[in-house]
Order: sequence, then structure tokens, then C-alpha cells
Amino acid sequence: MLIKSFRLRLAILYTIIISLMISAFAFSLYREYHSELYKTFDDNLIKDAKAELIAENKTSTIRQNAEMVRKYSNEFYRVINSEGKFIIASADNEKYRWPLNMDIMRITLKGTPNFETIKHKGENYRLLYYPVDSENILRIGESLYDTEQKILILNRLSKMFFPLIFLFSALISWLFAWKAVSPVIKIKSFAEQIRTGRVEKRIDMRPKGSEIDDLVKIFNEMLESIQNFIESQKRFTSDVSHEIRSPLTSLRGNIEVALRKKRHAEEYETVLQNSLSDILRLSKIVDNLLFLSRADNNTLELRMQRFDIPQLLKSITEQKRSRAIAHGLSIAEEYQEHLELLGDMDLLEQAFSNIVDNAIKYTPSGGKITIKAMNVDNNPTIVVSDTGVGISQEEIPNIFERFYRVDKSRSGKPRGTGLGLSITKWIINAHNGKIFVKSRAGAGSDFVIVFPQKKIKNS
Repeated sequence: MLIKSFRLRLAILYTIIISLMISAFAFSLYREYHSELYKTFDDNLIKDAKAELIAENKTSTIRQNAEMVRKYSNEFYRVINSEGKFIIASADNEKYRWPLNMDIMRITLKGTPNFETIKHKGENYRLLYYPVDSENILRIGESLYDTEQKILILNRLSKMFFPLIFLFSALISWLFAWKAVSPVIKIKSFAEQIRTGRVEKRIDMRPKGSEIDDLVKIFNEMLESIQNFIESQKRFTSDVSHEIRSPLTSLRGNIEVALRKKRHAEEYETVLQNSLSDILRLSKIVDNLLFLSRADNNTLELRMQRFDIPQLLKSITEQKRSRAIAHGLSIAEEYQEHLELLGDMDLLEQAFSNIVDNAIKYTPSGGKITIKAMNVDNNPTIVVSDTGVGISQEEIPNIFERFYRVDKSRSGKPRGTGLGLSITKWIINAHNGKIFVKSRAGAGSDFVIVFPQKKIKNS
């Protein structure tokens, strides 16, 4: 049966581990106690044997539970029995209290004391075979009753306390498991709140250890990213709706006005021209949105080739020059010769064109646009400067966001879609480049693009 509760599984694991540890400790303690009891018992027998020999030399008698065995030729005879009486009897005579172990007798005569445990009249005895000399052995025996009773008491205590130890282990394990799992339970409750859309809250938890603390940090960062993404998507949806609604409303208005009555060909031509302008604007918005969608989903592949940067900038400048002249602007160019870059020329052309278009759009008549290309610290660098309305310090961090446009009142010109600079930044970043702006309101702007000479990313 699979246990679904992680806390219960953890508690069972803890219980097993604690129970095994306590059992192993108790078993080791029991073995040590058992061994020490018998060792002490045997040591006392040896002490008694030594004391008995001293006493026997003085009195020629030995105490009860001791006997002297002597070897004659290949036979063993009891010369003093276990009642301390002097006798001469064959060792094979079973009427005496303790039978002789011939093998142990022979080993003992070599000078080494030996022990034997026997059962006599339902009671266990511990016998010591103690060598006196090359012919005599002293045997001393003591009942193991008291020692065995101590072992039995210990066994009963073990059987009685083991269930209590198991229950104690289970209780401690359950508390430990609850303590260990409680942070996860808290995170789970937050996850359930997130599922209902409440991503504004954050987990506030005291330190629980590096693993849990790291998990909480990652979770909070994930919540922050989710919240930012949701808010970004809301703004994006709102901005897209607004951008598409404007040209559609204009188209509908022009067509409705044109259909109210018959008009001259010149009036229809004006309506068609206005409608075409709105359609082109819609088409540009859709193209930009498709580009950003492909970029977000990593489906854009850079077609890398090495090309001459000044040559590309000259081509862009020639395309934009007539529009600049129409706005009363001049364009100056400063290029370092033989400046090459490995990249997607089509995408970079789109990025540079967006920056030049932006400069033309926000530079008043009589202004000047300067385009430079140079090698700075072995990094190809492009700078597009204008003498336009500039950008305030508060707006600079936002100009690369989607659908963000500077205040229309500063330029006096219609705003664009607000996607051009966002697309430009993505293209530059895709080439491992960096783009940043130096500007202030009323003092023009410098758009600086820096590319690394090596390690261009192909995505």
C-alpha cells in the first residue's frame, strides 16, 4: 500500500531509524552487561580457587562446592569430594555431584584454567577447573541462579520497555516530520493562492535552513517574475488593442464618410490614400508583433555573415536622406574604414534603421543627425546622435519597453507604434551587443551600440 502523505512516510522512516538505533544500543548494552556478569562470575571463581588452595594447605580440607581431582597414570580420581570430605573415588562414578569432563581435565593439567557450564538437578552451575600442579586439579562450582535471575529481570524490562520506546520514537518522529514539512506546507498554501490569481503576496518565513531558505527565495523571485509578466501582458494587450483600434477607427470613419453620398474622384482618391496609410500602419504593427512573438518563442534564427559596417550604414543613410531633408534636417557621417562585424545583416539593418527613424522623428527642423562607426577597444561601436528634443532621465529606462513612447508634446509630431526600440534592443542583445542612451530633455540624444568582436551568439 502506497502511503501518499510525505509527512507520514517521513515519520515512519524516522521511527524505524530511531527504533533501530535505540535497539542496537540496547542490544549492545545487554551483551556487554551479560558478558560482564559472567566475566565477574568467572573472576570470582578464580579468586575462590586461589583462596581455597591457601586454606587447604593450612587445614588439608576444602569448602563445600569444591573438590580435588588427582591423576594416577591415565585415570582421574576424586580425592576430596564437593562436601569437602577426603575420598578416593573414580572420576567415572556418576553418583557424585558433578561429572568430570575428561577433555577439559587434560587441557587443565597443562596449566590453563578452564570453565564449564553444566545442568544439575534442573539448575545450571558454572565449574572452574583450576590447575594445582601436574597431577592435581581443583574444581569449584557455583550456581548460576542469581546471575540468571539478573538476566531474566533485564529481559523482562527489555520486553516491557521496547513498546514504550517504539511509541516514544513514533511520537518524536511525528513531531520532527511536522517540523520538517511545515515550511513545505506553507509554500503549498501560497501555491494554492497563486493558482487563484493572487500573485502579489510573498512568502515571509523565518530562516529554516539553507535548503528551505533557497527554495523560498527562488519561489518569491518566481512570483515576482510571474507578477511582472502578468502586468506586462495586461499592458501589452491594452496597448495592442489601442494601437489596432486607432487605424481601424480611422479606416471605418473614412469609408463611412465616403459612402454617405456620391463624391468627386479627387475626394475618393483622398479617402483611399488615408485608408492606405492606416492599412500600412496596421501592417507595420502586425509585422512588429509577429517579430516580437517569434523572438519571445526563440524561433528566430540569425543568418550570420561577415559584412562591412560603414557600407551598411551608408546604405541606410541614403534610404533615409530624402525623408530627413523633407523634415529640414541634415545628416553627417563619420566612419572608420575596414570595420567589420559578424552578424545577421538584415536584422542589424532593421535595428540601425529604427534608431535613425527615431532621430528623424524627434529632431525639429534645422537640426542635425550624426552617424558614426568606429573601433573602441577592439569593439565595433556605432553612435547615432541628434539635436532633437532629447529624453528626460526619468524616461530613459523605459524607452526600450514595448509600446512606450516619449511625450508627444516634446516633439510636436505623431507618435509611432512604440515597438521599434524594443525590437532594436532585442536584435542588439541577440548579437551579444549593448545599447545605451545619453540624453537629457532639450539637448538631443546619443544612441550608442557596442558589439564584441568575438563570441557572437547565434540563436
